[in-house]
Amino acid sequence: MLSESALALFRLHVAKRGDIAVDDSTRPAYRELARVGLMTPVNTYAGGPESAYRLTKAGFDRKAELLTRAKEAV
Repeated sequence: MLSESALALFRLHVAKRGDIAVDDSTRPAYRELARVGLMTPVNTYAGGPESAYRLTKAGFDRKAELLTRAKEAV
């Protein structure tokens, strides 16, 4: 079961096509999404470890389901 904050971040990540800053305010929700296999952390040269997150195949496959669930929760 995903927290409301992780589900909201997933929805925002998809809407903004990943253009979300990974910082201390978003990192816990991103880590939760990674723990359940929906996203994976990416290391970048400029940002270092866990400076970006990408959808996994499972995250992409469940995108429609999770976006619907996010809308229903609001």
